[in-house]
Amino acid sequence: MIRLTVCDDSKRDISAICEALALYEQERQCKFNITAFSSPENLLYALGDGELADLYVLDVSMPGMDGFAVADEIRKRSDTAVIIFLTSMEDQAAMGYRSRALRYVSKLNLGKGLPEALDAARAELEKQSGSSVLLRRYSDWQRVPLREIVSVTRVARQLNIATVSMGVLTDNRGISEFFDALGDSRFLFIDRSCFVNIDYISSLRGDSLTMTDGSVLSVSRRTMQQVKQALINI
Repeated sequence: MIRLTVCDDSKRDISAICEALALYEQERQCKFNITAFSSPENLLYALGDGELADLYVLDVSMPGMDGFAVADEIRKRSDTAVIIFLTSMEDQAAMGYRSRALRYVSKLNLGKGLPEALDAARAELEKQSGSSVLLRRYSDWQRVPLREIVSVTRVARQLNIATVSMGVLTDNRGISEFFDALGDSRFLFIDRSCFVNIDYISSLRGDSLTMTDGSVLSVSRRTMQQVKQALINI
């Protein structure tokens, strides 16, 4: 299910957008998990709490903070989120594409423009699915590009996932289950409770592996030869 967030300062427009989304779901036999905000500030609060969506449908013209500024904040937290801008002013399109929006849809023609944009968004997310993973923490989900993951360590009953630019994230799966979900040869177990992205290995001294983020991780005797071979092959 695609997590979709709508942000528009007009509740009437939100209603129209949600009706268009419901019709799209019916016609395409798909399902969105929709969250709607009538205030960009409230959306920012949600972003600050780590509530990220896969797809954003943003009104461009909103008081206080426009859709482009909201998109900038989204981009600080997610490089993979798909953004669709809605507006009634066609001359704003160039700014929208500078924000790496996938599509720019006129509010005056939602019935025609939005379905095509959603088709393109679904295709983009499908393309990303092989190069990203959905983290889950109880009922919360977050998509993370595989290239962001530096290391994954089992701590107590959760996984701590160190990333390049998103901080330390968590997931409540077992470490073997999560490793299998990644399905990428760049990841290598260095201990039964830790695996790393070999792209971010800096050095190996004794049984200590230093990552490019400065973290130092212990390599078990059982995996040492495999780690050395990985370093040779980098």
